Amino acid sequence: MPKFYVESGPIQLIFDAANAQQAAVMAFQWTCDKQAEIEAASPLDHLLEAEDRGCQLGDEVTVNEQGFGRWDGEVFETLDIFEAWLRSPVPVA
Repeated sequence: MPKFYVESGPIQLIFDAANAQQAAVMAFQWTCDKQAEIEAASPLDHLLEAEDRGCQLGDEVTVNEQGFGRWDGEVFETLDIFEAWLRSPVPVA
């Protein structure tokens, strides 16, 4: 299985996945798991804590097989990745 480097906002993750979209979906699942660990009194507190921890995706997710900081890979809108996640959740390795 190929290795993919996934970047979005402050997040940089590496996943073994079948394709770039699956790697992006796995990154979305990772952010969900990290945010589930946050215990906050209000949605605003939750949002601020997630920002402080650096566990939120930006508007786009860049996926590349060559490494981080390269912009010649595939770029996905985070909303599209969310929709793909809803259709077929992928377990994070």
